[in-house]
Amino acid sequence: MSSSARSFFRLGYRTKSVIILLLMACGPQPFDYNEFKSFFMPESARNEAAFHPYNFTPQFLYDDSDLYADSPTDPAEAANSKAWANYAGIEDSIVTEELYPRYGSKTTTGLSRALKEKGNLHALQYLEFSKKIAVADGATEAGGTATKPDFEAWLNLIKSEYNQSTDAFIKERLAYQAVKVADMAGKPQQSIDFYNSLVKSLPTKTFISDWACARMAGAYVHAGDSTQAYYHFSQIFVNAPTRRKEAYLSLRMYLPKLKDEALKLCKTDAERANIYAATAVLPFQDGLPMMEQIRDLNANGPLLEFVMAREINKNEDFFFNTREDLKYAYWDLDSLKKANLKTDAPEYFNKLLNFSLESAENPTLKTSPFWYTSAAYLTFIARDYKKAADLLQKAKAIPTTNKALQDQIALQELILLVSETEQITPEIESKVIPLLERFSNSRNFRVANNFNAACRILAAKYRGQPAPDEFAEGNGSKSVLVAAKPKASKPLGWFAGCFGKKDKELQSSPDGIAKAFLLSMLTSSQLGYSKQSDENFGTAYFASNADQYVIEDSTSSATIYQVISYFSDKNADDFDTRLIKLTALNNDYLYTVLGRRALAEHQYAKAAEAWKHISPATWQAEPFKTYLDVNPFHLDGQGDVDPKQKVTPLSFAIRMAELQEKVNKNPKDYQSWMLLGCGSYNMGYYGNSWILQRRGWSGGEQKNEKDDYYTSAKALAYFDKAMQTAPSQDAAARACYLAAACQKISYELAYNGLYDGLYLLPDDERAKKELEINKTLENLRREKYATYFNLLKTKYQGTDYATRLIEECSTYKDFLTGK
Repeated sequence: MSSSARSFFRLGYRTKSVIILLLMACGPQPFDYNEFKSFFMPESARNEAAFHPYNFTPQFLYDDSDLYADSPTDPAEAANSKAWANYAGIEDSIVTEELYPRYGSKTTTGLSRALKEKGNLHALQYLEFSKKIAVADGATEAGGTATKPDFEAWLNLIKSEYNQSTDAFIKERLAYQAVKVADMAGKPQQSIDFYNSLVKSLPTKTFISDWACARMAGAYVHAGDSTQAYYHFSQIFVNAPTRRKEAYLSLRMYLPKLKDEALKLCKTDAERANIYAATAVLPFQDGLPMMEQIRDLNANGPLLEFVMAREINKNEDFFFNTREDLKYAYWDLDSLKKANLKTDAPEYFNKLLNFSLESAENPTLKTSPFWYTSAAYLTFIARDYKKAADLLQKAKAIPTTNKALQDQIALQELILLVSETEQITPEIESKVIPLLERFSNSRNFRVANNFNAACRILAAKYRGQPAPDEFAEGNGSKSVLVAAKPKASKPLGWFAGCFGKKDKELQSSPDGIAKAFLLSMLTSSQLGYSKQSDENFGTAYFASNADQYVIEDSTSSATIYQVISYFSDKNADDFDTRLIKLTALNNDYLYTVLGRRALAEHQYAKAAEAWKHISPATWQAEPFKTYLDVNPFHLDGQGDVDPKQKVTPLSFAIRMAELQEKVNKNPKDYQSWMLLGCGSYNMGYYGNSWILQRRGWSGGEQKNEKDDYYTSAKALAYFDKAMQTAPSQDAAARACYLAAACQKISYELAYNGLYDGLYLLPDDERAKKELEINKTLENLRREKYATYFNLLKTKYQGTDYATRLIEECSTYKDFLTGK
């Protein structure tokens, strides 16, 4: 009994369980750092790929923190490498290796050799000179160089070479270097003058002139003319892919919002539209009035759809989140501004809907299905399903080659289909299944959000339960969005009667129960997103995913029986066959789960019957080989004598069933009650054989006070029966001690529940609350959770076992002394 004190609270806790903690805590990958509750894909917008980093995100830049994506090639590096490669007649990669060597790679000179071999010494000399300038520029940005370059000499050389050069390729680059070096020399006005005199006069311009323009815009910042800088950076952001990010960061970080002043510098409507577009994508700008201006000035501009998608996504974040969630989000945004954005979110959705509908009918814009698609989505959020369906049909009638927009339309068909139907009919199933197949393994979190929401709604309807409100304001804290009143001149059919409809009472069926289980499984990260075609070793995990293990662990054995029956139905129709195939589950999996669920329900004979369908080789392999290597019928010296006696899940279930049968025939069978208690305890969370019930174990699990897996309530009942039927006082004391250990678990759960969140409170409030908790816990311990310790102290205090407990169990010793 030397292990008594050590193991009182964690009788079956073992180091290897910590390994499972680490494995399970890591979870599937990758996680999308941009993720928030959003259903509208920004990729639906025209030109999204070109402006992808500027989609709305809670992060600094979209995809900027994606640790699992390959680093994208810098567009400036790619363009320059290609230009030099074409000029020198070599491969792009050879240029990249010399001009943009990667960390740890060897220095190469393939471009220089090619120029030399062609006898192009003029270009070779420029190339070497440009490298010196680049080194000096990098050092200057880093805080200075040991030896300051002779900028004046450099500029004189550049001007001389520029005037003599007849090579347009090199001449444009010399002009850029003049603008750059003058700014490096701390002469911003000279940099601006060089741009106007050297760059503007070039008859042919490439992206290198964009580089010069960006440097000139920076020179305006250094010269103190932020308005000119704002104007130029806005034009660069829209028109110059190779300097887009630099322009955006400059607008975002270094310049005041000078939109109105910069507009006065514009010469054309297109330039004015660019100012509005570049401003609209800055964090938390009110993009709607800017979109109105863009549409009036240059409806064919590249950013109108992009800004619209961005505004929808931004408002989704404020609409779907709760005020409490937003309280600590966006640390650089004023809390009052956050509150206002949350309050105004329903009205803002309505305004965006008006804009979408107007744009959809605009003669210049009506060739794009984007506007009807966005209008359909916003109308769907307002619960006007009929209007949303009509708009979606109009979107489908307009051809598009944008795959993301096609997917967005299909996703909206899916969520509309499952939301508006009250009874799931074969006709609905035939429409749903191809959409489920299409989107079942996406790595896009918005696709996952739509797919998972659709599956959850369908599952609820198959069960005959009210469907979850997946699209409610405040993440479900409000039941419906209260639509703002639309403009009187433009009735939208957004009727109040569409809100708050109650689901009719639905009826579930055995097949419906099975289908609901399978659809729930499709929402899990382990199942729904593990069949990646790119052979990525990870699985995509998103916040809208469920956990397959949790679904298994909360499902009844009766449901699993229904699923097995559904799988074996010889009259399965097309939907049944395709749904089963989509889940990729098989009978081995189902019978394994069935055994676990029957065991959790303490239906041991049913568990044994289920596990007879599993190949014996399964129990000899991992994970059972490692995590079922201790005898579950041995507990702290009680039960079986040999703690290393091996069992399999099947032999365990068979023996538990036999023990149950014994006590049914002879309720005074002390040894059988003890073995039932040991087995029941050890197949629980704190036992040595938890793998009999669960696939994973984690120290961070949220423990359910109503789940016997965590409470060991059944084991306590078995030990109590053993105590009452014990052949001697000493034997009764042994059973009483194990019952006390089970009761202590319930106390721990109550303790943790009361302390949950305590240390998030302010100090004075926490101290007061802690005193109240301690008093409550003391009363609970004395009145509810000390039953078996009291019995050890009173009824069994004279036994040898109780006497040894005083010496070896510190918890019991503390109890006796009143601690």
